[in-house]
Amino acid sequence: EHAFASLVDEYRGRVFAHVLTYVKIYDEAIEIVQDIFIKIWIQRDRLTEVKDFPAYLFIISRNYLVSAIRKRVMDRVSLQDEDMLHEIVRPDNTLEAKELEKYIAAAVAQMPPQQRMVFTLSRNSRLSQEEIAAKMNISKRTVKFHMTAALNALRLFLKDADYKVVLILLLLHFYNL
Repeated sequence: EHAFASLVDEYRGRVFAHVLTYVKIYDEAIEIVQDIFIKIWIQRDRLTEVKDFPAYLFIISRNYLVSAIRKRVMDRVSLQDEDMLHEIVRPDNTLEAKELEKYIAAAVAQMPPQQRMVFTLSRNSRLSQEEIAAKMNISKRTVKFHMTAALNALRLFLKDADYKVVLILLLLHFYNL
């Protein structure tokens, strides 16, 4: 433990500076650096095999950064999809909206129960991911997973139904729905 603490003390500043250049958010960089060193601690049995610790640390940092950035991008895409869905799917008296509602109801009916519940709480009750997690007693990460899966399933279902999201957006915008 003492040897590991020495490694952390020696390299933490350099890893932090490297991570911060990519993520640009101080608190997020701190969290990533902590996660990197936790990962190394968990795999500490392998450290005896490591010939060049700085290179090893750089590779782990790079891989973790790539994963963190990819996750951040996917979270943004997921949230944008969710926001777009709330804009697209608003109950209205128009024929297009009613027809779209039928397709969405059919797609939602085919979802697994927990995914369907997450989607319904988000769409109908307009609950945030945190509120859904608390209400269903699941993690926020699980909520994100189910919401992303639900949106992907819905997208595929609508694609199979020959609905194009762009066409729907244009119709809704054109008719000021």
